[in-house]
Amino acid sequence: MEGGILRDQFADLRMGLFISMPIGTVLSALILAVQLFSGAGLVAVLWFAAVSVINGARIGLAIAQSDIPAQPDIPDSRPKPVAARLSLYGLLALASGIAWSFLAVLSDGYTTPQAPLYLIVLAGLSAGSVTYSASYAPASLNFMTLPLLLAAGCVLVKGNVENYVLGFTILLFLAGMIRSSLLGQARFRETSRLKYEAREFAARMERNSRRDPLTNLLNRYGLEQAISQLGHSGGPFVAMLIDLDGFKSVNDTYGHNIGDDLLVRVARRIENHAPPGATIARIGGDEFVLLFPASGSPHSTDGLASLIIAAIADPDPALNSVRVGASIGIYVSEKPQLTEMLLRADFALYAAKRSGRNEYCLFDAELDHGLERKHCIERDLRGAVEAGALCSWFQPIVRLDTHAVVGFEALLRWQHPVHGAIPPPEIVTAARETGLLSLLTETVFLNCCSMIEELARTGRQDVRVAMNLSPRELEAGNVDDMILGGLETKNVPAAMLEIEITEEAPVDRDRVDEKLERLADAGISIVLDDFGTGFSTLVSLKDSRIRKIKIDKDFVRDLAKSVEDQALVKAVIDLGRTLGIEVMAEGIETDADRLILRSLDCTIAQGFLFSAALPMHDALAFEPRHFDNSAAQAALDPAGRPSRRTGSAA
Repeated sequence: MEGGILRDQFADLRMGLFISMPIGTVLSALILAVQLFSGAGLVAVLWFAAVSVINGARIGLAIAQSDIPAQPDIPDSRPKPVAARLSLYGLLALASGIAWSFLAVLSDGYTTPQAPLYLIVLAGLSAGSVTYSASYAPASLNFMTLPLLLAAGCVLVKGNVENYVLGFTILLFLAGMIRSSLLGQARFRETSRLKYEAREFAARMERNSRRDPLTNLLNRYGLEQAISQLGHSGGPFVAMLIDLDGFKSVNDTYGHNIGDDLLVRVARRIENHAPPGATIARIGGDEFVLLFPASGSPHSTDGLASLIIAAIADPDPALNSVRVGASIGIYVSEKPQLTEMLLRADFALYAAKRSGRNEYCLFDAELDHGLERKHCIERDLRGAVEAGALCSWFQPIVRLDTHAVVGFEALLRWQHPVHGAIPPPEIVTAARETGLLSLLTETVFLNCCSMIEELARTGRQDVRVAMNLSPRELEAGNVDDMILGGLETKNVPAAMLEIEITEEAPVDRDRVDEKLERLADAGISIVLDDFGTGFSTLVSLKDSRIRKIKIDKDFVRDLAKSVEDQALVKAVIDLGRTLGIEVMAEGIETDADRLILRSLDCTIAQGFLFSAALPMHDALAFEPRHFDNSAAQAALDPAGRPSRRTGSAA
């Protein structure tokens, strides 16, 4: 900082010189003229020459400042040359002061008639030196002290009251000028110091804004800045998006402090394996980016990804009960463009996660096609909803004992003009990504209302229509208001509507429970969907609002071949009966599974064995075929338990 302050002082002096020096030269020329008219001759000419030479040297010194490089971002750089120039300038000011002291000689001790003029000129030059050299006190002090002291001394030597007063006035003037000069320098330096402190603070804030405070890696903004500087470097560039597997369990089990320590250790492990000159950033809670030129890595891309995964997955002695791994998405690009690289690396990352833990995946042509499909679906979704191209089909739900249709589940259907039939989970994901989930939910609800209206019109008020809803959607929006308001507006019986809630873990469970309470109080049935595969536990069954549970298809598919699954399904059915909760099974595809479920006392089911989802008109006309239930008893042993022989034989 001191170097910057000295440079500012010199720059201020330099600016002042180009004003004060011409004025000083004119005044010295005026004195020379007066001296010549009074017959002084050679002495006055020599004095004027000396003053002019010194002034020229001061101007030359100011001009020579241009060879000192200005480095505003490094204020302490090269302070010594500037300090030396300032000292030299102070010496030249002293030389100029000595030269002007000779006014006492030219005026015979300020006794000639021209003395008052010389004193006025000297006072003006002194005041000017303070004004134009306020940044550097020695420049004015060295110049004015000796001439003014000599002038005061000469006046005081004359005697009489008037001269004493004049001498005292000169000394008082000198003291005031000295004080002003010192104050001016102090204020200038303080202002300069504050300026550089502000610059340093701004630079520090700028640096901090580019850094993750926990790991000291670049953050997303810093990564953007770093990539912008790679624009002219030679490619290709490799971007690795590294996401930790199991990190949430660390925070949940050990607390966030331990989780933060783990993130720091992971950052160091990535740094230890990164190629020379690589750019590393932390852009999310447990997401890291490693960017480097492909030619700069001593390892292949696959080999480096494997090394990083192995380093992160290396067991941590501080985490005994939790194993942390990593998944990596990789994208190789000729030009480093952050948005493009992260988008494709992220798509590859989720492909890696679908393969399991501790996997990596390179973004290739197949994934590029998948990403284009995703973008196309997201781009066309709103238009499809508004045009009615996205609709609900209804899959029948039947009783296994009477073969009667007791309900329908609304399932999304969208025949995309380019990509064909889009699966419902993909539609929901696209709606969530594009902020259209509430619009999609309202569309499904209105379709359900239309189905209920037709059922009620034909006297089938005992048939229910189910729609799927996630707890996160309940938590985030006002879906409950939309449903209750819609039922009232359309005058649709609430008892004919079912809400199937998947077992996701909402962030604000109290908010979700409050909304479920409103829906249940209105007479809507709440169904726990995909039971046994989500985040909840048996505690969910204690909720008095749950009127039905759906056993997930993963337990039902090929049920006849698995005695263990039969035992699990039987336990759920018995538990539901004990708690007064209706139990149904989904995903029934074979008659053998139907017979086993019937033997296990499951009375309600849905699946392709009965019917796939149908357009509303076809669903309303659907009549289930009758199955032979006489074989159901054969699936039980004499004690009424699922027969192990039957299961193994099937």
